[in-house]
Amino acid sequence: MKAILTVIGVVFVLIVLYLGYRYWELQQMAAKYASAKEIAAESIEKDSSKWTIHFESVLAEPIDKVWKAMHRPERSHEFIEAFKRSELKKEEGNTKTVEFDVQVLTLPLQTFVAELTFDDANHQMSLKTLSGPQDQTATYRLRALDANKTLLVYDATAVDRVSVPLPQGVQESALRELFVNQIRAIQKSIAADEGKSKAAA
Repeated sequence: MKAILTVIGVVFVLIVLYLGYRYWELQQMAAKYASAKEIAAESIEKDSSKWTIHFESVLAEPIDKVWKAMHRPERSHEFIEAFKRSELKKEEGNTKTVEFDVQVLTLPLQTFVAELTFDDANHQMSLKTLSGPQDQTATYRLRALDANKTLLVYDATAVDRVSVPLPQGVQESALRELFVNQIRAIQKSIAADEGKSKAAA
């Protein structure tokens, strides 16, 4: 009996140590994005299961190049490490339906399907999730600050479909990481286009 209790005690200690390490790891990853230079302004609020999110980023790129890069969500996995898969399911007119597999921080992989609608005249993209861990609607709006600088404004509301047993601060950092990675993906996509143009010249 004593031996069994000893084994149970050791297992319990190992579980506590593992969970403690995982929490520390998440906190370290969260801190990485707390002051990301890609975020010029932010607001993240949570009321019960509903999130209200606002991010702004200034890209040192012309608005037309940024908009062109945003038109290719199905290539997200090529430019965003957190996006393990981005598969175009349907395209009709100015609307695309894309299925994503995403992993942020060290959280479990999440799959969601999103419908993205492009308003070329106003340089605005709307997103609505059709399936996944959240009901989310979002808009990405672009505004030219000058000939070579673009402001991207992201506004979203999201309602959790399942309860996430993590501190709110870690969840907020996951949202920041996702946004920062999207900004970096736009920059990588533009750089890839420029590389192709130079190679073809």
